[in-house]
Amino acid sequence: MRDQRAVFDADGHVIEPPNVWTDHLDPALRSQVEPDVERLGPLFGALLPIVDGHPTFAGSDMMTEYLRSGEAARMQDERFGIDAERGIESRTLLAAMDTEGIDVSAVYPSYGLHVPYCQDLDATVATGLARAYNRWLGGLCAETSGRVIPVALAPLHAPELAAREIARSVREDGARAVMLRPNPIGGRPLHHPGNDQVFETLSDLNVAMIVHEGRGGNVRFLGEGRFDTWYASRAACHPMEAMAAFAGLVVEGVFDRFPKLRVGFLESGTGWLPYWLDRLDEHHELWGPSERPNLQHKPSEYFARQCVISGETEDKFLGQVVEWVGAERVMWASDFPHMECAYPDSVSTLLSSTSLAPDVLTRLLWDTPSRLYGVEERPALPEA
Repeated sequence: MRDQRAVFDADGHVIEPPNVWTDHLDPALRSQVEPDVERLGPLFGALLPIVDGHPTFAGSDMMTEYLRSGEAARMQDERFGIDAERGIESRTLLAAMDTEGIDVSAVYPSYGLHVPYCQDLDATVATGLARAYNRWLGGLCAETSGRVIPVALAPLHAPELAAREIARSVREDGARAVMLRPNPIGGRPLHHPGNDQVFETLSDLNVAMIVHEGRGGNVRFLGEGRFDTWYASRAACHPMEAMAAFAGLVVEGVFDRFPKLRVGFLESGTGWLPYWLDRLDEHHELWGPSERPNLQHKPSEYFARQCVISGETEDKFLGQVVEWVGAERVMWASDFPHMECAYPDSVSTLLSSTSLAPDVLTRLLWDTPSRLYGVEERPALPEA
């Protein structure tokens, strides 16, 4: 809580321990995982391993050296107090939340953004890696008295296995949302009808679907092959993959088939949204009647019905996007403890610099994310 205001972080992150892909993995699959020591060193080689002979990390030369050199581990320790050899612990995460004034945080992976989603993996192995992470995360969140909300991983190599793992993780790990990467897998884009059983499972279980890109994984991404720097490829792929994912969900009828599906677009910035909704609406008017005559709504209406987007502390477009789509469709995220986050001043900087009205901030910081993640109880405000 900050300035007597309840705060929900819609997109924080954990730092996994190096043994997450082995100790928490089904024993039958452990022999298929080996550290990528030669490229990344022993620590990050374990966190971003070779699986079935396939590297799970495909970052730039600069980022590869940053990990191998140990600079990434030193940054985590010096800036956030996280010992990379152990990964983040529940008490460290809660202490950071208390420093910021965050009451509840929904958490996403760091290295798990990549490993289970590697495009070359066998579906059973990909699902097993996701299950290993989900099990570990469920245990961590169980130690936080409900303050840390687990978001499960579900790679789409085999949609039937993904749907099964989603149901298991909701039931056993307490998952309140599921992260799906927007990148195509096995020739199937996110909106492919083959993924309908995943969308149906999410709708039936009433858990949110989160679209969250992550540069560095061995996946197909927009901008691939065009840039050789982390700088350009990451700047492009996060928002552009989100834009393509939303367009596909609209144009290929996913929102019509699953009207109760709640979708969050995270870590892509917010500034693209008004432009993209306006452009898609224009194209819908011009070509929708001839190419997709069965669509029931305009793209902007699907967003208003089923979607939300997150912006971080220094997002210069937050106010404009709130004005465009309403505060009930926008939420705040810290991105803790990644390089771009404003820790330990994320919340205080937002509150001191914003021109948003108090009731709008309430929706941005609590009402919208709590609705997305299904958290009903708001923390009690301290007495004045």
